[in-house]
This record gives sequence, C-alpha cells and structure tokens, in this order.
Amino acid sequence: MPSTANPAAPERQYPLRMPSGWVAPVPAWKSTFADSVSSVSMCVIGFQHTPEIRVMGYLRELSAVLVNAAVCDFASSDAGQGMQETVCIAYWLDATKAQADLSCSVFKTMWSKHMAAEFGYGVFCESINVPFDRSETLFSGPVHAHGMSQSRLGVEGPIPHHQYWGGMRDRIPLAARDSLSQSDSLRIVEQSDTRVLVTAHENLCIIRSGQDWSQCDVQQLGEYRDTIEPILKAGMSFLRDHGEQVNCYSCRYMRDLNSDGTDVPRSFGLACFRTMKDLEDWAEHHPTHLAIFNTFLGIAQQHGPDLQLRLWHEVSVLPADGQWAEYVNCRPGTGWLGGI
Repeated sequence: MPSTANPAAPERQYPLRMPSGWVAPVPAWKSTFADSVSSVSMCVIGFQHTPEIRVMGYLRELSAVLVNAAVCDFASSDAGQGMQETVCIAYWLDATKAQADLSCSVFKTMWSKHMAAEFGYGVFCESINVPFDRSETLFSGPVHAHGMSQSRLGVEGPIPHHQYWGGMRDRIPLAARDSLSQSDSLRIVEQSDTRVLVTAHENLCIIRSGQDWSQCDVQQLGEYRDTIEPILKAGMSFLRDHGEQVNCYSCRYMRDLNSDGTDVPRSFGLACFRTMKDLEDWAEHHPTHLAIFNTFLGIAQQHGPDLQLRLWHEVSVLPADGQWAEYVNCRPGTGWLGGI
C-alpha cells in the first residue's frame, strides 16, 4: 500500500487552518510513495557562469556519475548581474545511495577539476535529505509528475487541504505536532578565499514550484505568456534581488532543459526560506505573491476542468542534520550564502 499522510490525524497538537466546511474551488492531488520509502534525497549541482560559457557538457558528465539517482532534471536561470546558473537537480529514494554517489572517488575527481578560479565560472552543490513527514507535494492534476514525484507510486485526491492560507502547513504531517520554527543559524564550517561549506539550521524551508505549458493550445498558451508569466517573473525577481526583506535566502526562477541544453516548455521557482513561516508570510501577505496567486486562481476558475496549464510544487522543512551546501568561486550571496 502507498504511504500517505492524513493531516487531520487525531494526535494533532496544532490546529488545522482549513476553514470549517471548506470546499476547494479547484481540485488538487498529492503524490504517494511506497511504504518502504521514508525520505527523498535531493542535490542541486550547478555552475554559475556568464552566458557565453557553455556548461551543459560538464553537467552531463557529473550527472552520469550519479548512477543511483532516480531522477536528474536540468535547468537554467538568470542569476542577475549578467550571470546565469545552470543546474542538475538529482533525486534519490535512498539516502545511503545518495551519499554513495556524492562521495565516490569518480564524482569527487570530476567535481575537483572544476574548482580552479581561472576557468571563469563558479560551481555549487546543495545537498538535502527530505523526510516525508516534513514534506508535501501538490499537483493541479493526477497525471503530470515533476520533481521528486517522478519517482512516486501513485496519487491521492482530489484532496481537501488546499487553496486556503495555511494549507501548505496543514499538508505536512509533522506540523500536526511541531511548530517548525527556526533554531540556530546557517553555519560556515569550512572557508577559504574561493570555497565555502555551509550547514543548515533546523527547519530550513525549500520550495520547488513549477508550471508546465506543454499541453496548452494557442489561446491558453497566450494567456500564460501574456498574463501569468510576467507576474510570476516579477515575484521571482523580487525574491532573488530583495529576498532579505522576507527572509528568503535565495530564489532561482528556472527554465527546464533537455540534457542537450534545449528548452523544455516548463519552468519552476526554486527558493530557500529561513522557515516555513517566512514562506507563508510572503505567500499570504506580500503583494508580489498575492498577484501571482490571484492571477493563477482566476484563470483556473475561468477554465475549470478545461485548464491545460499544469501546476505543481514540493515543499520541505528540513532537519538540521545532514543538510549541507558547498560554493566554489561563486558570488557572495549565492544560494544558502544569502542567509549568512
């Protein structure tokens, strides 16, 4: 049987925020995984570079060494100030296999060869392990699977706990008995002139939230490009450039890529917040997210079951143990360094 969390379980110590008698205005589904799987490991391996430097070949070489990874996604983003970040996001269903891949001599050798400053680019590696009781997924339909959910067993839904403020927290099983608040700070554990190694504090919050317009006809594709995408880009740019105002350490607004570097008709934001409460506050109160939310909801309600745009996200609130990030020849403020 698939593992799935019931956010309304009787042992709940923190109340649901779902309004009494709530009926979601649009349906949504969540992923289920095999009972034998209790967590997913995720690693963002990336290059920070100017547009003329081609790095996809390097990423393919690095990802090919991750022989136990269940998923390897490729993507690129505008990092601002004339820089790009091109990444491979790998997922494993077994933390020991993730550790084996990232610590093997072949990967370490290939990683080390990109650490020289004279190459003119930076490299980074952000490694996390996501216990399922600290995570949740959400999809606008039961068919499409992205991110960690490419390894799911199935889906559950339509589910009731969504489309209201606080639904994200209500869907995380541990939130029933834990406030998921911050303790301590991000910590630099190793540092040189060119390299920084950082470990996470308790309850660091990671969100990957995406859009898939591959099934849109001409009309709905036009709506996405003309109405939704500009507002979405503005919100992601705010988090990238001014995230400190809302305790967002980093935000990458990324375009999905094939392994050869060609575009895929999908995008996502990958953001790191100090806590889930900070993510919730931005989502519920900040005008940049309210504009995104209201625009998406309006178009979803307009089209109903005929909506062709596919939406999804995965949210994780991390334990401090075992989460780390390494940055070599990267700009100050890259990734988790935005929280230092």
